[in-house]
Amino acid sequence: LSRLDCDPGARPNPAHAADTLMAATVKPQAMLTIRFIGEGDLVSRLIEWATGSLWCHTEGLSRGGCSWIGAHAGSGVALRPLYWVTPRRERRYAIPVSQAAYDNAMTWLESQIGVKYDYLDCIGLAIRKRTWNPRRLICSELMVEFMQAAGLASLNVLPGFDALITPEVL
Repeated sequence: LSRLDCDPGARPNPAHAADTLMAATVKPQAMLTIRFIGEGDLVSRLIEWATGSLWCHTEGLSRGGCSWIGAHAGSGVALRPLYWVTPRRERRYAIPVSQAAYDNAMTWLESQIGVKYDYLDCIGLAIRKRTWNPRRLICSELMVEFMQAAGLASLNVLPGFDALITPEVL
């Protein structure tokens, strides 16, 4: 198996029936799937509070549809199983794109695996003084650049300001 394939031995958590159903029914060949989640831990709630958001995290569905790719404190940009967390709230959006746009976006997203997390920018969220480091990412910046790799533009982000995005305004 390549690192981007599904683990055939993985067992879905019954609490995540929607993930199992989605993995079995969504064909991501020409759909970019992005999800937004709200978690219950302290750091997540602080992010939600500091950004005035319902969401603390956003991530994209992998090419095989068997994992999420997102920027995480501790691991940076990484693959996580579909059922890595039980969110307090969740929204998923499947965005139709051409096959070429899908391939461009997924190739770009996969190339970001291993990029470090931008802790200073995350702190900047809380004090309303954002920083930008081109060699580090937070989850929302990763997702807006993922969309841009598919030729999509967020309605809420002016060109050149993608490093200032939060999950709420993505």
